[in-house]
Amino acid sequence: MASPLGKGRIEVGADSPFLTVPIGGCGRLVVLGECNYANKGVTCPMWLTSTDDLPALKSFYERAVRLRQRALDVGNQVVVQQQAHIITNLTVRLKSLEEPEANGTLSLDEMLAQLRTDLAEARAGLEEAQTAGLLLAAKHLERVISELKTRLSALEGPNQ
Repeated sequence: MASPLGKGRIEVGADSPFLTVPIGGCGRLVVLGECNYANKGVTCPMWLTSTDDLPALKSFYERAVRLRQRALDVGNQVVVQQQAHIITNLTVRLKSLEEPEANGTLSLDEMLAQLRTDLAEARAGLEEAQTAGLLLAAKHLERVISELKTRLSALEGPNQ
């Protein structure tokens, strides 16, 4: 099915029961099996992109802005809200990929934010692994969660 955004397509094919997005990739552990997330792209917390994806992300952003404007013109508030959410996510993603750090390192606040995000994703993965009965994946994720908590505690210090 062609996307209303134009060139970028969202496909559901006979060969693949999943939606595929032509930009970036999935950060979900393969051992967890099928992903039940409805939107396999911009709004998925496991969506990964790199600086290699910048041209496509910029194009996607521009198309989303145009679609939002067309929806405003015809009074389609559902599409306006959806595109506003997508545009916000893309803006944050683009900003994070376009702003090179002076020395390639993250600030303390950025590191803490990244560790908290990683911890939330690991907890969600652990829940999925436990639900699916994937004991080895669950054990691995429990260790990852423990390591992330340790790193967070060390960075936050005794005052937190």
